[in-house]
Amino acid sequence: MTVTHEPAIPPAEPAAIEPGPQRAAAPPLPARLLAAALALAAIAVVLVSVPSRLFDLDRHSVPKELVVHVAGLLSLLWLLRGRRAPRAGVVEVLLAAFVAWSGLSALLAENRWISIRAAGLTYSAFLVFLAARRLADEGAGRLALGGLGLAAIAGAAIGAAQAYGLNLEWLTDDRPPGGTFGNRNFLAHFAAISTPLLLLLALRARRPLARTVWLAGLAVASCAIVLTRSRAGWLGLGAGLGVFGVAWLLARRETRATSGRGLRRAAALIVAGGLAAIVVPNRLDWRSDAPYAETLTRLTDYRSGSGRGRLIQYENTLRLARDYPVLGVGPGNWFVHYPRVTTRGDRAFSASDPIPTNPWPSSDWVALLAERGVLAALLALGAAGAAILVSLRRLRGEDAAVAMAAMAVLATLAAAFVTGAFDAVLMLAPPAFFVALTVGLLLPPTRPIAERRLEGRRRTVLATFMAVTAVAVLLLDTAQLAAIRITRDSTARSTVERALRYDPGNYRLRLLLAGSGSCRQRLEHARVAARLLPYHAAPRTALRACGG
Repeated sequence: MTVTHEPAIPPAEPAAIEPGPQRAAAPPLPARLLAAALALAAIAVVLVSVPSRLFDLDRHSVPKELVVHVAGLLSLLWLLRGRRAPRAGVVEVLLAAFVAWSGLSALLAENRWISIRAAGLTYSAFLVFLAARRLADEGAGRLALGGLGLAAIAGAAIGAAQAYGLNLEWLTDDRPPGGTFGNRNFLAHFAAISTPLLLLLALRARRPLARTVWLAGLAVASCAIVLTRSRAGWLGLGAGLGVFGVAWLLARRETRATSGRGLRRAAALIVAGGLAAIVVPNRLDWRSDAPYAETLTRLTDYRSGSGRGRLIQYENTLRLARDYPVLGVGPGNWFVHYPRVTTRGDRAFSASDPIPTNPWPSSDWVALLAERGVLAALLALGAAGAAILVSLRRLRGEDAAVAMAAMAVLATLAAAFVTGAFDAVLMLAPPAFFVALTVGLLLPPTRPIAERRLEGRRRTVLATFMAVTAVAVLLLDTAQLAAIRITRDSTARSTVERALRYDPGNYRLRLLLAGSGSCRQRLEHARVAARLLPYHAAPRTALRACGG
């Protein structure tokens, strides 16, 4: 009997399943919590200040620095969790070297109270940057970016509202519209640096409400910058937007196609905000009949006025860099040493004033050379250059989101560089925090050049040192804030003496006590003031008045 075999029937293949949208895994809870904390810190660093009759700038700057220190400590604790190996690219390595060199310079400075405060801000901003890089790796940066955007809008909106009549106790009344920053130039710098991020958020937004918020923020920021009449702010805004536009043109056609319409809409809102500042009547008391036209015509004037004054100050400050080329005079110690190098006709120095200069020079980059030395300046510029190169390489990539983030990084650095060339910018807490967090979150991923797992004693020593340093600068700032709060409503001798228990290195308080009371009471504080600022005339005058 012949047996026939039916050919084997292959099993039916499963029906093809159309690939649907893949939902990204949610970032780990600790990362989301830190992102939320940094978002809140971004808003706080803009809004926080305390009332004080005695401290005009410190009532704004000290609370804002405290926010950055808290954010830095939280960032460090999050980074130290577990035993994940640190990944460091060239930007991180150069910045770490810059921070370490700044710390060494601070320890050897003439006035360590000032130098530790200035170097501490650099350290805390660096910790925020490192945490932001890790947050971006773990996909948790979106919330922090949103907090930065809302903070930028809040700062600009309050400043603009002050120009139109808003008057609150915690806003500055010196050179309005300074809003919550203490000075109209500070508001302009911050708004100029934050504009590229607002532009990126507007281009990325998918929901109409979010897009409307960010576009409105661009208009408000533009309006606030024009209202300040800050030349550094105007130039910084132009540099940031110009670099963003050039980077957009260098990107792939597909990237431009997805954002062209949004970019045109954003440009229209920026122009509208600037025009509104000029056309809508405000309550600013300008001496000129055409204040904004006057600022525009003198935008690059260096032969007269404040432009000429800046050149004289830069030339004098560079003498300090020549005398102290290695470590500089110490972070923040430009204020200590500048009376040694001032010259006739120097508008940055008022010999008749007990405190004859501003706390900072009118340029981040000149200050960097004079205060921290040539090597520190090269390290900082090297880190910025590396970030620029990384961003330029990603502009032509196929990932449009990465390319647009790179545009924002380039524009933010351009705005920071230009504003910092004409004023103190990254030496202040809000811009330093904003740049550190923005660039940390948006800088495209880089290949690590150092990846090492620290174990045992080495890890314990490094972690302890970093944590103790972060806590120390936080406590120092807390003590300074306590002194400001204590003297809020009274400068009676007993009140000022109580404040000095918290902030014994406060020159302003020492000088105040050196000018009143019996000679026995005055001499003690005059001597301390003379040690704090040995090249200033006021302590020596107080000593001579009592035969000291």
